[in-house]
Formats: sequence, structure tokens, C-alpha cells
Amino acid sequence: MVPEGVLVAGVSGGGDSVALLLLLTTTPRQVVVAHLDHALRPDSSQDALWVRALAERLGYPFESERLEVARIAAERGENLEATARELRYSFLAKVAKKYGAQAVLVAHTQDDQAETVLLQLLQGTGRGLGMRAKRGKVVRPLLEVSRSTLREYLNHKGQAWLEDISNADVSFDRNFLRQEILPRLQARFPQAKAALARFAGISQVEDEALDPLAQGILIQDKRWPCPAYRVAPLLQAPAGLRRRALRQVLEAIQIRPEAAWIAQLERALHGEAFTLPEGWQVRRRDGTLFLIPALPGLFPPWRGARLPQPGDYVFLPKRRMRLVDFLGEHGVPLELKQLWPVRAVGSEVQEVWKLWPEPEDLRYMRLALEEARRAEQKGEVPIGAVVVLDDRVLAQAHNQVEHLRSATAHAELLALHQALLKQGEKVLPGATVYVSLEPCPMCFGALAEAQVGRVVYAVENLKAGAVSVHRLKPPFAWEGGWLEREAAQLLRGFFTQRRTP
Repeated sequence: MVPEGVLVAGVSGGGDSVALLLLLTTTPRQVVVAHLDHALRPDSSQDALWVRALAERLGYPFESERLEVARIAAERGENLEATARELRYSFLAKVAKKYGAQAVLVAHTQDDQAETVLLQLLQGTGRGLGMRAKRGKVVRPLLEVSRSTLREYLNHKGQAWLEDISNADVSFDRNFLRQEILPRLQARFPQAKAALARFAGISQVEDEALDPLAQGILIQDKRWPCPAYRVAPLLQAPAGLRRRALRQVLEAIQIRPEAAWIAQLERALHGEAFTLPEGWQVRRRDGTLFLIPALPGLFPPWRGARLPQPGDYVFLPKRRMRLVDFLGEHGVPLELKQLWPVRAVGSEVQEVWKLWPEPEDLRYMRLALEEARRAEQKGEVPIGAVVVLDDRVLAQAHNQVEHLRSATAHAELLALHQALLKQGEKVLPGATVYVSLEPCPMCFGALAEAQVGRVVYAVENLKAGAVSVHRLKPPFAWEGGWLEREAAQLLRGFFTQRRTP
């Protein structure tokens, strides 16, 4: 489990970390002892001297740093325990980089695992339970060993260790569980710690299987400069998978994935607006869920750009339009309208970031919608597709299921066939396929076999969507949302007319 090469051992001087260091002396590995002085006690500097002496006696290099953790936590307005943990791992990572270490070893035990599981359950966290034996370079080789076993080992070796008196302070949540709750649990249930640690292991194995599936239903809407996700794949998924995906959404913006926030995000999928910690505004607009940060600087630099102003107009080829209406027509949420960069002379807006002049994706999707309208005129389900390679339109097609009397005559398949014939090839690497409705599994398979590089669709297929309904994993870029209103309106109109007597 521990990689080859140099190892950094985090040693506080407590029994667990001292036992870890002694165990490392039985290996031929090069070890660097790292100690962070949290400055939480007047005599904490003595701990650093004690650990230094131990490292020197064992023949290991020693690295130390002193940080006033309480002051830093107060300045940040953050929890002391969380700040201490963050600073400790940051220090260990810095030492590892200095020595080119392949792993950072920390001495968490089965007892620590049990405490962590209890703490996470009581805090209502939505994340996976417990600490992992390995995450990145951080390795916890003692996670299945009890604290009492390590104490027996130290006593057998005649090795002393330090006792941190702050561990007795039950004002800290973890110390309260350690001193007050777990002893009572063990008195009634002797295997409580082992059972909690085992539960964490089961949870983590399930995470390994389910997290990639949850990631698969998080379809990023790349039209926007803030985190944005397509709503339909999330709503179509089972509740457990959806909540796991929403947990990943929160983790991506560094918000603690508490169960309450996940439940609120579920309501946001149905249109409820709310605000997350750090000022993140959550809004749904059409088929997209937006997470809009409170801080400016949202957009990349754009020379000559400014923010929208009252009275701004966009000058289109045949008309002029108020900028605020133009942005609304393109599905920009109200909270983003005031931040959207433009290039203008006075109140005359010539360019709107990513929206005007019209981007290629929008232009090609308009061609796909034109094909969809041709299908409607012929009594076919209005779906159109366009294949583009190197900025050239290779093929355009629309549904011909009724005309050809074939269930396989979907727009994507017909367009692919035309494009392949035109190219004289059997595959289309690098091609982009634009389609007005999310492809079904049959078309998804053909697109994969043709090795296209990207699929862009207008609106999700809630009946047979390859990703939204069947949750297939695309081997190509997969994007949705362009002209979704127009595509959805076209489909609704067609089926409404069919149902009307």
C-alpha cells in the first residue's frame, strides 16, 4: 500500500505517531520526520524539541514549523479543528515536495476511524464515511490497528511518548466523543469501534463503485462561465445517485456537502432559488442549474470589455434589442446579466461574450433545427442532425422513420452515413455531431463506433436518452442546451398536434 521511495512521517509526539515511527525503523526506507507546532499551548515548542531528539536518535532527518493555528482560524472565521487539519496537511505536503517523497504517512488508528464516522454521522454530512487508507500521497497504514495495541507495542519497546493535555478538553467535538461517548458505547457494545471502522470500509467500497456513476449524470453546461449542470439527467436518476452527484457539485465549489445543502439542491432542481454558504447563488433556468459565485472576477480577461449598463442595446443584423432582453432570450439568469462582459461604443453593444457575434455551436444547431422542421413538414418526429469536421458541414439529415419504414432511420444515423460516404472513410475522428434531441442508445453506439469527437444536443430525450435515461458513459465530449427552448417547443407542438382529435 505504501509507494516506493522517500517517506514523510507526520509525528506529533503522541503515542500513535511515535509507534508509527518505530515501526518504520524496521524497514530500509528513507524516512523524513515532520512535526507541525500548532502553538495551541504555551509549552508546545517543547514537543517539537522532543520529536527532534527522537528523530535524531533514530537517524532520521527532521523538519518542523510553528503556526499560530488559533489566530489563523479566528482571522478566517473558521472552525479551529478544521483549520488545524488543513494547515497540518499543507505543511506535510510542503515537506514531501522538498524531499521528493512518494508518500506522507500519518498515524490514524481504528479508534480515530470510529470517532470520525460518529462525528460525520452526527454532523449530518453527505460525504462518504470515514478516512481512507490512501488518498493521494497521504497513507494511513495503521487504520485497522487499535490505539491500545499500539500502546502495548510502545511499552514492550520501552519507548515513551507525549500526552497532549488538550486531548482532554471536551469542548472539542472529537475529544467529547473520545472521552465521553465512545467509552460508554464500548461498555455496552465491546466491538463498537471495530464495527464503526468496518462500516466505514463498507461505505468506501460502495463509494468506489457509485461515485463514477454519479459523476456520469453531472453533465456540465459549458455555455456558461460559472458552474452549471444539465437538470434532466439529475432528475431522471435514482434518488441515491442524484444525491451523490449533488454532493460532488458541492465538493467542486469547496462547500461542505452537508445533507441539508444536498436536500436544498434537490429542491433547486425543481426551480427553488436559494443561497449557499460563501454567497453562492443557486438558480435554475430552463434546463440548467446554475451556481453563481458572489465574488467578481468570474470571467476570463477580455480586452476592451466592460460590464452591462442601463440603456445598452445590441445591434443585430435586422434590428436592435435591449441588452437585458438579449441576455434573457439566451437563458442568462438575472444574477448573471449584470456580470456579462460586452464590448461597446457608448450604449451600442457590438460584441457580447460567447453570445454575439453568434458562436459556431449556435449556428450549427440552427442548421440541425432547420432539418428538424423539414422532418415535421413530412410527418416525421422533428429531429435533425448536422455533422461538422474542420469547420465544414459534411452532412445534414432529419428523421425518416416513417418515409423509409425503418426504426433505424434516425437523423444521426442518416447524417453519419452521408458524412462517411463523403469522406470515403469508415470513421470520423474529430467530428462534431449537432442534433436537436439527445441521441438514443442506438445512435449513441453508432456515434461511438464512428469515433466522433463531440456530440452537441439541444434538449434531453426524457423517453430514451442515452445518458439522461440509460446513463451510458460517453467516450466523446457530450454537451447539451443549445437552442433548447426552440427544440422543445418544436417537439411539444408536434406531439400536441398528433394527440388532438
